Amino acid sequence: MTETDRQTERLENILFLIVITFLAMAMRFFLFPIESGDYLQFLHPWYETLKENGGLLAIGMDIGDYMPPYFYILALLTYLPISDLFAIKMVSSAVDIVLAIFAANLAADGERASRRWLAAYCIVLFLPSVFLNSAVWGQCDAIYVSALLAFLYFVRRGRSNAAVLAFSISFVFKLQAVFFAPLLLLFLLKRWVRWKSLWILPAVYLAACLPAAVMGRSLWDLLTVYFSQAGQYNLLAMFLPNLYTWLGDSTAAEISRAGVLLAGGVVLCAVFFLYRQPFEKSMENLVSVGLFFALLTPFLLPHMHERYYFLADLTSVVFAFWFPKKWGVAFTVCIASAYAVCHNLFGTDFFPVELLGVGLLFIICVMARHLTERLRGREAA
Repeated sequence: MTETDRQTERLENILFLIVITFLAMAMRFFLFPIESGDYLQFLHPWYETLKENGGLLAIGMDIGDYMPPYFYILALLTYLPISDLFAIKMVSSAVDIVLAIFAANLAADGERASRRWLAAYCIVLFLPSVFLNSAVWGQCDAIYVSALLAFLYFVRRGRSNAAVLAFSISFVFKLQAVFFAPLLLLFLLKRWVRWKSLWILPAVYLAACLPAAVMGRSLWDLLTVYFSQAGQYNLLAMFLPNLYTWLGDSTAAEISRAGVLLAGGVVLCAVFFLYRQPFEKSMENLVSVGLFFALLTPFLLPHMHERYYFLADLTSVVFAFWFPKKWGVAFTVCIASAYAVCHNLFGTDFFPVELLGVGLLFIICVMARHLTERLRGREAA
């Protein structure tokens, strides 16, 4: 291929990305007027409280159970001359682009503008669980998942500090970052992430809390936000297709505590097995292990919300690019996740969630076998 041909192809790719990104954002714009339950119950009251009390001057108020960085964003949005509904969803939708970029980087192992990169970028932008999360729900899950995908990317590149920084950014936005905590532990044990890089995690957490503390909020409350979140919901199953959907509407505290220990025990066993099993730091292996834990952890933990397979959705899409013969894994995960999301947003209820839980348990078993065979060298990519 001549230099002229390469320049022409590069220009075509840029034009394609501009057009497809415009279409993805335009589609989201038409969904913006939908008011979700979370918007009416949480986001709108939080926004109004911040606006009525001076925007950034109000970040020291005890408004909600999110970490301060999201309230900093909301406070900045109060200065825009548009409705809070559109402002909140504009930010979430813009981060979808960042999410698609990091997913594409993983799918193509950094080979930007390749066909794999372009395909992954497009799929993520139009993945139902992605645009429903941002443009309908008004949630910000794309922020923490983008950071976790960046975490995987930097581990692959051997950039330990950048990897821990990405994980830390994810953690200060959403507690669900703990779904990749087993990965962080595994990579530390494998020495793919340096132990001395861990100082970044508490430093970022403290830096995230500091502005709110300076403006008057209790530092202790800020440091224990996630402990407060943990006891907020009583239902063991919140329509996420996992182990606890088989228990109906149980709120048994005994089962909750036992479930947390069960999840911790199973996850630690998996981490130990993977630690003792030598394998290369290839993108295929990183994505495979990442998807396994993104599915296993929320499947075993109680009190999981409908959208908590969001990380698994994105990781499964990347997985499908590395293992196209196993595209059924991504299809099943994304369908189950989208169904759970639609149940919350639109009351969708045409298929038993208990059966979806069985389906995802099967997928977890498939991933366990995939990992076992691959790490023992009996399976090709």
